[in-house]
Amino acid sequence: MKFKFLTLLVLAALSLSGLAQAQSQNHPESSSPLFLVKIAGTVAVNSQHADLEHFLAIYVDASNWKAALEDKDLGPFLKLKEGKPGRGAVLFFTAGMDSAICVYFDNNEPFGVSAAKAGSGGAIEASSISAGYKAVSKEMLKPAGKDYDFSQMDVNMDNGDPLPAWQIKPAGK
Repeated sequence: MKFKFLTLLVLAALSLSGLAQAQSQNHPESSSPLFLVKIAGTVAVNSQHADLEHFLAIYVDASNWKAALEDKDLGPFLKLKEGKPGRGAVLFFTAGMDSAICVYFDNNEPFGVSAAKAGSGGAIEASSISAGYKAVSKEMLKPAGKDYDFSQMDVNMDNGDPLPAWQIKPAGK
């Protein structure tokens, strides 16, 4: 009797630990670049009170962070945070590349956002990026009430390496 009880107890413990592990793992779609772009879009809209219509979203993950640091458009935003495993970012640029928003991720969780506009010299300055940095709050993660369509493409960094990108359009247009 003691052996049966002990066996049942061990089996129950193993079942519960397997269930807890399965529940704690991210869903597969939660690590897809488009899924992260949509989360970043919500953060960008809520934190900057901006409409992302006709913006270009560019996704940078940990594997291409180092190369992206050298890019003249991406690098100034990425230098604000250290590249490390699990680190990523989604950058939103206007068509004229004169305004940008960057949302930073650690292990697919947004933790920071920065926004900057080009100065009188036509370039976005590093000092503007650091001054525009905020931690992501729960309010920034609430649905923004904006729907967009995302058309995927690749954009090349200054070194020629491609990055996944999406042109953002109003939903249904």
